[in-house]
Amino acid sequence: MGTSWILLLSLLPVAAILYYVYHKDHDPEPPRTIGFAFLWGCLSVIPAITAELLFPSSNQFVELFVNIGLVEESVKFAVLMLYIWKHADFNDSFDAIVYSVTISLGFAAVENIMYNINGGFAVSIIRALFSIPGHTCFAILMGVFLAKAKTHFYYGRRQEQYTSLMLALLTATIAHGTYDYLAIMTSSNEDFVIWLLAFVIILDIACLIIVHNASKNDKPMVQQ
Repeated sequence: MGTSWILLLSLLPVAAILYYVYHKDHDPEPPRTIGFAFLWGCLSVIPAITAELLFPSSNQFVELFVNIGLVEESVKFAVLMLYIWKHADFNDSFDAIVYSVTISLGFAAVENIMYNINGGFAVSIIRALFSIPGHTCFAILMGVFLAKAKTHFYYGRRQEQYTSLMLALLTATIAHGTYDYLAIMTSSNEDFVIWLLAFVIILDIACLIIVHNASKNDKPMVQQ
């Protein structure tokens, strides 16, 4: 399969999901801010891969939940905190989900291209149906708690702010690690295919509901 098809299959699901989430925002974010968030998400692949290569583990739990799940979600979280947290455009509750998803999809786009170049058409389809929605869902979970943290920040509730930030990273990491564990187990035990499908379907539905409700109830971080 040609390079153009690889790029198309790698980026089309990313673009489709980003379009959907972006247009659920009643007060759309500036394209420039979205573009830079996506770019920083792309670049965050570099420290993630570096950390995963430098600190491999023979323990499957540590490898999946720490070296992959925690590391990858941490670099996305770092971009959120360094670029978005104090950005003037981050002023409504739904913005947290928009920016979290944008950064995560930037990361996923680069990762997708890398996997699909080696895996071909079949891998491209599987990743479009599972991995890209997975990264999106991890980001949505992170965004929910990021919005709470920013609201607590505005009102000076420091303990609640730090708790929400911790939960933002923790929930995304647990969801990511669980997905990776079930995906790995399917290669050695076909019974885990059902568990993987069930997990993905439940997670996708839950996150669609979260996005719908968060969009519907979108409001400024600070009430006038």
